[in-house]
Amino acid sequence: MYNLSITNNYIYSIFMDGGNQIIAGPNGGKAHLENWGSHALNIAWMGDLNFIDIADKKLSQYTNPKIPWTQSTWGGVVRYGGMEAYFRYEGQGQVDVVIDQFGSVKLHFPQGGMIIYLDELAVE
Repeated sequence: MYNLSITNNYIYSIFMDGGNQIIAGPNGGKAHLENWGSHALNIAWMGDLNFIDIADKKLSQYTNPKIPWTQSTWGGVVRYGGMEAYFRYEGQGQVDVVIDQFGSVKLHFPQGGMIIYLDELAVE
């Protein structure tokens, strides 16, 4: 599992999994959540920041022996506003999230991560 640190500089509070419990208050609120797994942060009027724990499954199209962190055992995918990020880690992972005053999100993966592309809809 991985831990999640949040800094919320947005004008609204951040909630979790569609609930009504404030996770990080507005204008500089902070939270540290342990063993995060698969959850969503609800960012008012912007949408959900969706965290998907993929455990030891790797995304083959984003796995490369020349990029060492892509070989790590554990991983996750983050989806927000039609964009995705992929990260991997060993042991206890860490994801840092900063939400700016406009509701934009910046992610930091200390053990390695990248922006990726996953189809949201496909016709076969």
